[in-house]
This record gives sequence, structure tokens and C-alpha cells, in this order.
Amino acid sequence: MNTALAQRIITGKVTSTADSTGLPGVTITLQGAAGGAVTDAAGRFSIQVPAGVRALSFSYVGYRQQTFTIGEQSNNVNIALEVSSKGLNEVLVVGYGTQTRRDATGTISSIKGADIKNLPVSDAAQALQGRASGVDIVRSDGSPGTTPSIRIRGTGTINNAEPLVVIDGVPASGINDVNPNDIASMGILKDASSSAIYGTRAANGVIIITTKKGNYGEKLRASANVYRGVSNAIRTIPLLTAPDLVMLKKERYANSGGTVDPVWNDPYYATQRTDWQDAILGSGNVTNADVSIRGGNNSSNYMFSAGYYDEKGLVENTYFKRYSMRINSEHKLGKRLKIGENLQLSYKQNQGFDTYSSQTGLLFSALRFNPAIPVMNPDGSYGSSQASNELGDINNPVFTAQTTDTWNKNYRLLGNVYAEIEILQGLTLRGNYGFDGSIYNQYSFVPKVLDQTRTRDHAELWNRSESNKSELGEVFLTFNHLFAQKHRVTLTGGYSVQTTNGYFFRAESWGLNDEAPDQRVLDNGNDYHAINGNFNAQSALASGFVRGFYSFKDKYLLTATFRADGSSKFPEGKRWGYFPAFSLGWRISDETFFKNSVPFISNLKVTGGWGQLGNQNVNDFQYLAPITRDRRYSFGENPYTGVWNSRLANPDITWEKAEMTNVSAEIGVLENKLNATITYFNKNTRDMLVPAPELDEHGTAGIPDRNIGQLNNRGWEIELSYQGGNKDFSYNIAANASFIKNKVTQLYDKDSYIGSIVYGRQGAEISRTYEGQPLASFYGWKTGGVYQNQAQIDADPNIAKDPRRGDIKPGDMIFLDVNGDGIVDEDDRTFLGSPNPKMTYGIQAGANYKGFDLSLSFTGVAGVKLYNADRMQGMDPGYPYNMYAEALNRWHGEGTSNTVPRMTLSNDVANNNLRVSDRFVESGNYFTLRNVALGYTVPAKIWGNSGISDFRVYVAAQNLFIITNYTGLTPMLGYSGTGDGNRQRGVDVAAYPQARSFTFGATLNF
Repeated sequence: MNTALAQRIITGKVTSTADSTGLPGVTITLQGAAGGAVTDAAGRFSIQVPAGVRALSFSYVGYRQQTFTIGEQSNNVNIALEVSSKGLNEVLVVGYGTQTRRDATGTISSIKGADIKNLPVSDAAQALQGRASGVDIVRSDGSPGTTPSIRIRGTGTINNAEPLVVIDGVPASGINDVNPNDIASMGILKDASSSAIYGTRAANGVIIITTKKGNYGEKLRASANVYRGVSNAIRTIPLLTAPDLVMLKKERYANSGGTVDPVWNDPYYATQRTDWQDAILGSGNVTNADVSIRGGNNSSNYMFSAGYYDEKGLVENTYFKRYSMRINSEHKLGKRLKIGENLQLSYKQNQGFDTYSSQTGLLFSALRFNPAIPVMNPDGSYGSSQASNELGDINNPVFTAQTTDTWNKNYRLLGNVYAEIEILQGLTLRGNYGFDGSIYNQYSFVPKVLDQTRTRDHAELWNRSESNKSELGEVFLTFNHLFAQKHRVTLTGGYSVQTTNGYFFRAESWGLNDEAPDQRVLDNGNDYHAINGNFNAQSALASGFVRGFYSFKDKYLLTATFRADGSSKFPEGKRWGYFPAFSLGWRISDETFFKNSVPFISNLKVTGGWGQLGNQNVNDFQYLAPITRDRRYSFGENPYTGVWNSRLANPDITWEKAEMTNVSAEIGVLENKLNATITYFNKNTRDMLVPAPELDEHGTAGIPDRNIGQLNNRGWEIELSYQGGNKDFSYNIAANASFIKNKVTQLYDKDSYIGSIVYGRQGAEISRTYEGQPLASFYGWKTGGVYQNQAQIDADPNIAKDPRRGDIKPGDMIFLDVNGDGIVDEDDRTFLGSPNPKMTYGIQAGANYKGFDLSLSFTGVAGVKLYNADRMQGMDPGYPYNMYAEALNRWHGEGTSNTVPRMTLSNDVANNNLRVSDRFVESGNYFTLRNVALGYTVPAKIWGNSGISDFRVYVAAQNLFIITNYTGLTPMLGYSGTGDGNRQRGVDVAAYPQARSFTFGATLNF
């Protein structure tokens, strides 16, 4: 009997030709038969080979595929794979199918799970930062569990600009429930050609997450990961000490001609007792643990994982916890039918505080509270500002942090089941059912407060419960065939239906007589408020789609896509949108004339494409005029209760549309060790929904959006990578940069704008969106220094005709007359800067040396402005609060300062020195070492036959350093966090600060 054809078990090891190290996760398949295996963490494998199989195929991302012909060997098979650093044979998930990178004509960035494993982050979005060009990720604040905002190729609308997230084929409501260590890959579809298969939801880009799975024929494998870390604040704001505060408070009375309030003559308030930032911002910690098992035989594969993540924040009683379980499996029923599922169950709980309000925000309070007041009085009570109105109307922030009990809990089931049948060779039919369901509970308790300035004569308890579900049903055909060894054709077409619905209930109870934790239930309140409940808006989306891919000799490439979507969010006649896209590619490096002329270039491909995408992430059912009950009316002296139309209807409302053009070039040299990709894109958003004022009277009814606006994002993306080394030492480095220009090209007219919410006790409007300017630009007054004497005021042409001229005094700010009419007024507000970065970039580097590994990830932005609104508040002497230490540099006589005005009680009456101006606009450029990790893998020979195949220990840090000229807590600012959407970005309101963390961990594989 020929042993080469008999059934046997073949074992061996797969290494890299670059450094001879073992390669984990190499896929091994049987040629001509079902089954396979993957290598373990050390590169070893064991595979059962049926009789008749003559060859094995070895493939791994970033390496050339290799075939091994089976001879007499049954053990110690050593395979060395050659590096192909760009990974031209890398398989990309593109939606309803896959494509190799060499054949892709769209712009797709791919991040491997190995690149983000064991990072001390609560969700995958944070791990993405700086790793893909054209992707900007920002957090509204640094509180535990906060989900970042993701922008792909700029902010594409004034409405919801978050990308569509698809997890294992299911459109999901978010990215933050997935355990990052469960992720096998993340694909970011950035252009119209790659995204158009998702039609109406793809205008803001698509992120496709594929979770880890087992492999057919894989021996049972188990792994455990655990890390523990600590965190602290990156920086704090220099504030006035108690003696300096008393000095400046007295000075403001002198400058305003008033009598000093007695509290400032009390020596008690001139004694420094508390640094309130230190009192609030302590140290945090993070703990993560997850385990997984995977394996398979010739007919089934499976993967099970469980994870636990627990983060304690810098502020007391702020935390985020997540428990997750996942099971993925697939089974072959005969030769043509496969069934499988991907299921995830997660539970999250978090607690935080309001850090946005300029009335009660926790960080705002810590920066403003009087430093002479102690955290606790000698009698055990909390320090308070009740003694005088001059001490401010805010409560002790430590009291707020320790007595407020507020949490959110979320249970979520996300998954899908599918069946796939091969009808004919190359023709498959796949059916998929997806489910995304959640139960959300929110709880808030605030106690009775009598010994603080903001009192409350009763305890309040608030409960909310909400459940939502989304169901997806889809079926699609895929045909794949190579004709005449030249013409490769892949066709995909299908139909999809998705529905969403939900329900909520809310109740509030006041006057709990017993405030003990086990008595905080609604039944124990004496007065009920705001009891309501209703169905959430129900919606449905029906879609048909088709995509075709064609290549000739693997050199000339074409992709064409078309999707039709019908949404219940829009009225009949406006519900259906049609979204075509196409792209072309030419692999110049495969041409004979090029190979002979430029042999050192191993890969050169140019692609170009155009397409239309849609956005339906807008408020539901604006084509209807809702009827709301319990509206009070008065007819004569008699009050009546009735119904009213709470919003007008727009019967013409429809999709927002994005039209994108994309041109790209990929080049690889030195046998693809050095690679570069350069892309130009131009994205126009049309029919953008914006609030449109009505000319007729409509009372207090809300106004629906109209398809009026247009917005343009265009720019360049550059990606570079290099890997090299030898047997003992290998290394890699990659860099990416995006250059994006954002501009509103059509609004109402050139002089109209959309304003943001106002901020602070001054009611300051900081951001406006004008036609011809970037979204959410800063608008205010320009300054020209500080008036040093009366003669300068008298001679200033800026206020030559200003009626306020006689009230302006030396030490006041100079504001510029932009329009030249001799008056500084509302007409002189002007563009002060854009919060949209002109450039975002990232750098990743890694190295391996005899078991040691080092990885670094840097991120940064450039060409961005931030508005330090908290500094505007913290420099205002007109309020009875503490101030920034910068106030010591105030004007207090000719020549003393040309940047900080005098201390006064009347700045809002005369010159309004603290108005929105370029004084508080700062550069938001920064460069940070986002993540760094150093690890060591204990050699396998030490473990012998213990069953342990790999043991790695490591230390890591996040936000280790940051280089910036910004003076606030952090330049990594996001959106307003107050429901204002994209109308305001980059405004610093002293939100929860970012943290610097240090972790130690270990990974054990069996």
C-alpha cells in the first residue's frame, strides 16, 4: 500500500522566512477534500489527512501561499512562508462576500484582531484610532465606557454622521458591546464602490467586524488572557489659591467702585485648604479577563469565549463593567449544505456624572469651588458655600460624587443564524436571519440636600426601562467562475428586509422618607411625577442589491454595484432610493512591458470609482404631524385641556445623498516589503436635512427638516508600510495620514446660518454653520489687545462711532471693527477657526527579538482649532467663583498686561470682556504615544509536554505622553455631548478628562 495515499496524521511547524519564527493562525487546507487546521501560537500544527489527499495548502495574511506535496513524511514537516508584506492575497470582507486585496478596486482599510488585542480599552473604536487613514475617532469625554464618535472621510452631514457597523453580517446599533479580543478583523469601507452594497446606510462609511471562529480539522485549543492596570489624570488646570483669589476679588471691587463684600475680609477665606481637582481626580484601575476555546473536525468547527472588563474611573463612583459571552460555529451537512451561527450575549453597567453643564457639571464645580472650603468640616459634615452668595451657587463636588447614585444597565443579544447551499459548482445560495435586541435600565437617585447651596427638600428617584429589537432577513445568490483561464466573474444579488421596534417606560418618585440603599424604590416615595410610557418609533427597510466583479487576466478589473432601498421613515413616493456605484482597476505591474522596464516595483495598481450613497439616520416620520394630548388652552377666563400638533409635517422629506469620486494608486517595492497607497477622494452630500424656518406663523410647534443643505469633503489619504529584518531580529513600521477639507456648499443663503446651543452662564453662542465655511466653525469677535490708557480709547477707530465708547475703560479688551463702520457690534462677529482637523495621522511600529516583542502606536492631528469655553468661564471675574491662575496676569495698570483684562464686576454691562472671541481659540494640534507594549514569550521548550504551547507576559501603557500647546485638560475633544449633533465640535466645557494608564498582563495558550 502506498503510504502517501493512506490516512495519517501529519504534524509540523510553519515559520517565516524573514526571521524563522513560528507563525500562529496559519490556515492549512486539504487539497481535494474537506477539512483543515490552523497553527498554534508557536506555529505548530497537527492535521488528519484522509486517504487519497496528495497535497496541503498553507496560507497566511501577509505571506505568499504555499503548497506542500505529501510524500512519505508523517512528522516534522517544516514549512517556511515567504513574506508578501502588503498581503495581496489577504481576504477582505466586503459585505455579502469577500475579495482578495489584489482584486479589490474600492478603498478598504483592514485591521487585524492581533493588532488590537489586550489593549486597555473598553471598545474596539478606541483601538482603531490612528490605525487607518481617513478615520477620525474622538471621545466626547474620558469617562469609563464612553463610546467614541467615528468619522470616516470627514463629517458628512449636520445630522447623525456615525458609520454603519456590521458585525458578522448583522447591521448593529453600535460597536461598544463587542469584546475587542473576540475580533478577528475589522474592515473599513471608505469609498462608494466598496460601500454602495449597503445603500441608504453607507453615506458615512461602513465598518465590518468579523469575530474569531474555529477551523475545520483543528485540534482543540484554549487560551486565557488577563491584565490589570492603573490610571491617572494626564494634567490639571492651574487655579488660584485662596489668598490670590481674595486679592483679585478685592481688586475687582476697587476697579468697579464698590464696597468689598465682608466675606473677603474674613481671614478664613484667605487660607488655602483644598485643591478641588485633586479631591475629585484620583486614580483609576482596569481589570480584564477573557478565555476562549476553539476547534473542529471534518464536519464542524466552533469557538466559545467569555470576557470580563471592569474599569474604575478617575472620579469616585464612576465605572464601567462588561460581561460577554460568544459562541460561533459552523457545520457541514453533506457536501453542499452548511449551517452556522454567531451569537453574542453581553451585559454592561456604568455610572457617571454630568460633566457638561455650566451650572452643575462635576468638573466645572471642581474648577470653580472656593479653595478655602474644606472637603469635610471638623464635625464630619461636607464643606459648603452656604455662608455667602459671594462663594457661588454650586455644591461641594465631592459631596455630589459621593451621594449621587446613578447607573445604567444594558442587556444585549446580537447574532445571526445562516444556511448556505451550493446549488452548482460556483453557485451558492445563502439565507441569513439576524437579531439585535437590548433591554436598557436606567436608575438615578439624588438625596435630600439641606447643607449645600443648591438645596433639595426631598429625595428623588427616577427609573426608566426600555427594550428595542431589530430583525433582519436576507437571502442572496453568489456565482463565482473562471472562464477560459482569463475571465474571472463574481456576481452577487439578493433581497433584504430589516425591521425595528421598541418600548419604554419612565417613572419618577419624590419624597423618600428613608434614603437607605435598600429602600430606594418607587413605592417608598410620597409623590409621583412624570409617569409615562410608549412605543418607540417603528421602522422598516426593504432592499434589493446586486454586485458584479470582473477581471481579465487578473490585470483589468471592474466592480459594479446597485442597491435599491425603501424606508418607512419617508412618505410614499419618497421612500425608495437608488444607489449605483462602479470602479475600475489596472494592475500595471502585471504587464510585460512594465515588468521588463521597472523590475524593482513588484506591485503597482491604479483604481478609480464613482458612486452614490444614502443616509437615513435622521429623525423618524417627519412627514407626519404628531398629535400630542394634554395641551392647555385658555378661552376667556376658562382653561381647557386638548390636543395639538407638536410638529409641522414635511411631506417632501427624503434621503440625504452622498456622491463620491475616488482615485487610488498602490505601489510595492523591494518584493513588497515597502508599500504605499495614495488616494484622492471628493465627497458631496446633497439634500442634507437641515431645520428650515417657516415664513407663516406656526405657534410653538416644532419645525421639520428640509432637504436643503449641501456639504463637501475632499482630500488625500496616504498609507506607508515597511517590514524587514533577519532571523534574529524583525521589525515593521507603518504610517498613515489624511488631509481633509470640509465646507458647507449650500445652506439657505450666504448670510444665514445654523447656530449651536449656547454655553455657560453668559449664554454664549460659540459655533455657527455658514454656507461657504466648515461645519460648526467658531464665530465671535477678534481682539487687538488691552486698552492701556484713556488716550488709546479716545483714538481707537474701532469704536469711533460706538455708543459704548464712554463706558469703556483702560484695562478693557480691544475688539476689532471688522466691517469698518466704527461700531463693534453683532455685525463684527466673524470666522475664528474650524474644529475639523485638516490632518489626522498615525504611526505604528513593532519589533521582535528572540521572544521579546515591542509595539508602539502614535496618533496626532494638525490644523485644528479648539474653543476653550471653560477658560472663558474661568477667567470671568464677574461671577463668585474661583478662577484660572492665568488671571494673575491681568491688567492692573498701564503696561502690566496686553492679554488679560482688568478685574471688574461690570464687564457684561460695558465692554463685555468675556464675550466669545479669538482670545479663547487655541491650537488643538497634538502628538501622543497612544499605546505602547513590551512583551516576552517564554520558550515552548520550557513547558515540555505540559500542554502549554505559549505563555506571554507584557507591560503596556496608554496615553504615555502628549505633545501639545493646548492649555485645557486635553486637546482630544469630541462633540458637544449635549444632543447638539454636529453643530458643535471641539468646545472644551471641562468634560471628564482623558486618562494615562499602565497595565500588566499575561496570555496563556494551550
